[in-house]
Amino acid sequence: MPMSFSLTQMLLVSAAYLLVLFGVAWVSEHGLIPRWIIRHPLTYTLSLGVYASAWAFYGTVGLAYQYGYGFLSSYLGVSGAFLLAPVLLYPILRITRTYQLSSLADLFAFRFRSTWAGALTTVFMLIGVLPLLALQIQAVADSIGILTREPVQDRVAVAFCALITLFTIFFGSRHIATREKHEGLVFAIAFESLIKLIALGGVGLYALYGVFDGPQQLELWLLQNQTALASLHTPLQEGPWRTLLLVFFASAIVMPHMYHMTFTENLNPRSLVSASWGLPLFLLLISLAVPLILWAGLKLGATTSPEYFTLGIGIAANSKSLALLAYIGGLSAASGLIIVTTLALSGMALNHLVLPLYQPPAEGNIYRWLKWTRRGLIVAIIALGYGFYLMLGAQQDLANLGIVAFVATLQFLPGVLSVLYWPTANRRGFIAGLLAGISVWAVSMLLPLIGNLQGFYIPWLNMIYVLDDTSWHMAAIA
Repeated sequence: MPMSFSLTQMLLVSAAYLLVLFGVAWVSEHGLIPRWIIRHPLTYTLSLGVYASAWAFYGTVGLAYQYGYGFLSSYLGVSGAFLLAPVLLYPILRITRTYQLSSLADLFAFRFRSTWAGALTTVFMLIGVLPLLALQIQAVADSIGILTREPVQDRVAVAFCALITLFTIFFGSRHIATREKHEGLVFAIAFESLIKLIALGGVGLYALYGVFDGPQQLELWLLQNQTALASLHTPLQEGPWRTLLLVFFASAIVMPHMYHMTFTENLNPRSLVSASWGLPLFLLLISLAVPLILWAGLKLGATTSPEYFTLGIGIAANSKSLALLAYIGGLSAASGLIIVTTLALSGMALNHLVLPLYQPPAEGNIYRWLKWTRRGLIVAIIALGYGFYLMLGAQQDLANLGIVAFVATLQFLPGVLSVLYWPTANRRGFIAGLLAGISVWAVSMLLPLIGNLQGFYIPWLNMIYVLDDTSWHMAAIA
């Protein structure tokens, strides 16, 4: 009889994991963990592992199936940004600390002396990361659906969103100053990164030694199954991997969760030196498991789509513990991203959308009003992500959803570079570039995603545009 779990078991495992996460954050905030551990550069480096969301945990196996070794661009791009820390990240950190800027919107509003720059950045960032939030919800709902063999995705998605909203409110919005450091949260996210590494490493090692019986047998299998190897090589000849490289390079700096962890939550500027090589090493260790999981899934004839081979191997091997380990890894990847992204976006929305439009009454308790407004924004952002997930109806591949979100944030890269190296850039140019970039992205990537359009005709180019593997990178470059 094929292995499966009950929905109650999966919900209990999920709630227990999030309670452990809450416990880790609570213990570290209440001084029960030595301060040198919390402030250690390794903790900071691991907290940056929030980059490896459910997209990196599940989606990159699908990306490897689709683009071959091009999947490495997701790790190489962000590693490139961190290896360039002295000329790229360190100057931004210095500006952020000197002028007490807590988000990308703050940085642009300060640099261009424009409230519009901050407000537009906030609105476009909110729209741009919706596919990424929907992706995390879809990954958790799908994985529980796969493990229970029941169509329970809709109920699971609501429960997951409710739990994550509570966690983010408890640990993200107790302090109102967006400059305030959340040491407990940083430690919890670092703990999550360790869980992801252990889960993906565990499945990878099982794939190598449990499925293939060691490196020699794997080599033999690859020789006998040339198609598995050929599919990894071919797309690199011409495919869109160079564009992927640029997209992921940009995401390391401009994605709200990465900006928040890299700059806003930085306790010691010298930690960035360790992170400049520590994060690429962490991502390298994670990426080593991806081809092994892909090949093991193909060999075992896993019944899931390639994106969920990480779970499919445990199911095909009839190992409950392996499937559960993979699920907990995926859950930690998804929850970490949602928590940090909503925390960062709620701060941006409060400062650049709510406060310019409405000032709290002076005679009331302003502190309390700010706290509850921020909590309301957290609920609204997660609800928007859930709404976007419902609108898509779980029809999209995780890889596609991730790419659409990453390309959206690519529009902010010229602005960041102008802050550092283009003193003559002005707000009109920045706003015009941002409006143009987001318009192209909305028409060429967001509309086909939402409308499930197969393609549309572009008269002045005399071509039919289809959002697929061959065309999305044209939209990204445009």
